[in-house]
Amino acid sequence: MQSFAFRGATLLGASCLLALLGGCAQMGGMGMPTDQAYANPDAAAAEDASHECNPALGGAIGALAGSMFGKGKGHLAGAAIGAGIGVFACMAYNYHARKVRDAQSVEAQYRREQGALPAANTIGAYQSELLPGETIKSGSKAAMQSRVTLIRGTQAAAPQLREQLTLFSPDGKQLTTVTKDATAVDGTGEYETNFDFNLPKGIQDGRYTMRSALYMDGQKVRTNEVPMLVVS
Repeated sequence: MQSFAFRGATLLGASCLLALLGGCAQMGGMGMPTDQAYANPDAAAAEDASHECNPALGGAIGALAGSMFGKGKGHLAGAAIGAGIGVFACMAYNYHARKVRDAQSVEAQYRREQGALPAANTIGAYQSELLPGETIKSGSKAAMQSRVTLIRGTQAAAPQLREQLTLFSPDGKQLTTVTKDATAVDGTGEYETNFDFNLPKGIQDGRYTMRSALYMDGQKVRTNEVPMLVVS
């Protein structure tokens, strides 16, 4: 009976800690400014600072939560896994996009290759690469850069595009995911998009995977996967 009660308390405690960890993942500069932020920038800045995600705290909470799910040596393994998840929960991404080729050039190329412009909105190409390269040192800055070629359909309304970036651990577990509106991609042309981020310090070395996905009008239309070798 005591064992059952202890397990129940352990699971409850783990749930609370994971809730705290989830809150950490939501902190930081990931959202849009509120009306209060526009009205009182100084107060908004102070509030953002007070809500800033602490990687060390996130790792500690994750480690404690993870340790509650194991028995014996399983506590140690759970703690290690939880700590890793906690650190990644603090990652923030800065997204921006710009046009690099105009509509006239893109339409001319499409006509040469296909004969006529499409009736529906069409993604002509979508490629992604990791910058400054596929080997990244933990604690350093990196970016997932993509090229999107959009051909506006002759009988279609302007499309709504979104781009998603997901990070997977060396063993294939999802660590983080973020989705941004690609509002700058608003008509025929070739565009360059960037997800800028900082890798947490002290994370496990190994071969991670970055997956970019492009959505048009709510439907996933293209994906790319790029390996990321993390070294100390």
